[in-house]
Amino acid sequence: MVLLVEKAQEADIQRLLDIMYAAFSKDPWNRLMYPKIPGTEARGASIERWRDEISNNPTMRFIKAVDTDVGEIIAFARWNIYEMERPESEWKHTEARNWDLGTNVDAANEFYNAICVERQKVMGGKPHCCLNMLVCEPQHQRRGAGRMLLCWGLKLADGLGLEAYLEASSEGHHLYQSTGFVDVETLDIDMSKYGGHGIHHYFVMTRSPVG
Repeated sequence: MVLLVEKAQEADIQRLLDIMYAAFSKDPWNRLMYPKIPGTEARGASIERWRDEISNNPTMRFIKAVDTDVGEIIAFARWNIYEMERPESEWKHTEARNWDLGTNVDAANEFYNAICVERQKVMGGKPHCCLNMLVCEPQHQRRGAGRMLLCWGLKLADGLGLEAYLEASSEGHHLYQSTGFVDVETLDIDMSKYGGHGIHHYFVMTRSPVG
């Protein structure tokens, strides 16, 4: 088995969404936000947003892990690389988001807005590398793809002398700790508001550059 990290292309978007929704189906909070995995025809909002990010956002890096034995993408990451200080008018602006068909819009908006608030509070406009998403197809987990995609971004952050930022689920928390991230805040979501049970915890984490 050989895994290769490459830049993702616009043609990969449907496969990336397959991986994202498969991974989300294993998490109780994500199952509340996305109670039904949308088919390819119902993913217009994500396709449009990601296509724009890949083509027009110079800070965005879509990175994929490919199993070269079968020629298939098994995991991917979305990094924002902010090399320059950003004005408050840019980083403090929370843009409204459209969602794929079948999404619990109220739950998704609550989570999205809460994440935006944390990023604004912790990082503001200072230069840093932000890991927006890191997901692996469930049947390919624990093969090292997630760590490879994480280390790709951390190597870039270290080379630029930049702090790194992310929000971690409980499942991914240990991986991020093992690469130098530390907790700075917690983000607690009351799942009972949307028919779930208990509080879902996310960890707001940062990492200082090494070297």
